[in-house]
Amino acid sequence: MSTSPRLFSSLALSLSLGLGLMTSAAQAGDDANKPSKSFRAGMDISEQADLKDIGLPAYPGARIHRDKKDDKKEDNGNATIGFSFGPFGMKLVVSKFASNDELEQVSRYYREALSNYGTVLDCSPGSPAALEAKARKSRKEKDPNGCGEVSGDGDERVYKVGTEKNFRLVSLKTVGREVQFQLMKLELRGL
Repeated sequence: MSTSPRLFSSLALSLSLGLGLMTSAAQAGDDANKPSKSFRAGMDISEQADLKDIGLPAYPGARIHRDKKDDKKEDNGNATIGFSFGPFGMKLVVSKFASNDELEQVSRYYREALSNYGTVLDCSPGSPAALEAKARKSRKEKDPNGCGEVSGDGDERVYKVGTEKNFRLVSLKTVGREVQFQLMKLELRGL
């Protein structure tokens, strides 16, 4: 993530204070004799990611991949973003890696790991599932268990398992003499 931790902290503090003021004001307007109702809201943004949260193993011998954002900074290859607002919530966990093994070898490893969670969709550009998702979108139809909004570069491999609101995704691409890949899990609650 290229955004600084200081910005994340001030964003989270502003959101928390604003939500706290809104819920306090709403409760203060109610009859003082009524019992108060509990309401929770929060935001968590971190440049950390735990593979346990993603539910996928680290590829043997892979290393964290850091994208260079400019001459002075590089991201750390990991991020966790989450928010909750009463019954609604979202959690996104992303971790980036690189390996010197062949694309097909790393790809096969993660297709097998993803299969522990159900049927693995090949959402790579030009794949039947990706083309079907594109056709559904053009017809303005929902694609609840398909590739949905997943997209990638022409030479990227993208695999997904899960539902529209709770899925794991792996994208892989050969860059130079290494395979760079990203592991991701997204959970939506009440949305």
